[in-house]
Amino acid sequence: MVLMQILIFAAIAGFVLMKLYNVLGKDVGAPPPAKPTTLGKSAQTPPKSASVTPLRPAFTGPAAAGLEAIYAADNRFDPQSFVEGASIAYEQIVEGYSQSDKKTLKSLLQDDVYQRYAEAIDERKKSGVALDTEIIRIKKAELIEAELQNKVAKIVVEFSAELSTREARSDNPEEADVKKSLTTEEWTFVRDVRSRDPNWKLASVATLA
Repeated sequence: MVLMQILIFAAIAGFVLMKLYNVLGKDVGAPPPAKPTTLGKSAQTPPKSASVTPLRPAFTGPAAAGLEAIYAADNRFDPQSFVEGASIAYEQIVEGYSQSDKKTLKSLLQDDVYQRYAEAIDERKKSGVALDTEIIRIKKAELIEAELQNKVAKIVVEFSAELSTREARSDNPEEADVKKSLTTEEWTFVRDVRSRDPNWKLASVATLA
């Protein structure tokens, strides 16, 4: 009886040892420490916020305060792009008046200014005068004043340009008087910053020379 009990206990112990060997294997002791996880670039450096606006250079010159006010009301405004656009408008208006192109003038002038240009064109036609003005080159296009009043931006650009003007009678265009001149003028452009229309319009012209 005692022998039978000893054999049963020995069989149980052997079975338990065999199971432990199958589960743990032959390695003895604690497992080696796991390698530290390497963070990816996106985890190491937080992404830049899309809402962060890069700093721009401060406006300078006599019109700086006005430019700052206009930019604060419309952050799409860029002085350099404005002067480039104003120079194109200068050419279109000078040539449009010369060619009696009222449609082009209507899109570039304030209503009261357009009315004066249109009346001058009509009067020229009545008097039988043909006018042809060519811009040889724009020597200067400088932004000299800027302000914002009641959400209306106003910018003054000084233009200095070499012009060639040919004037003749409509009934005798071959006998023309051709003059070359250097003109300096201050052109004032305006725009309501609340408007979806990005275009500026000519509000006045002052001749300096």
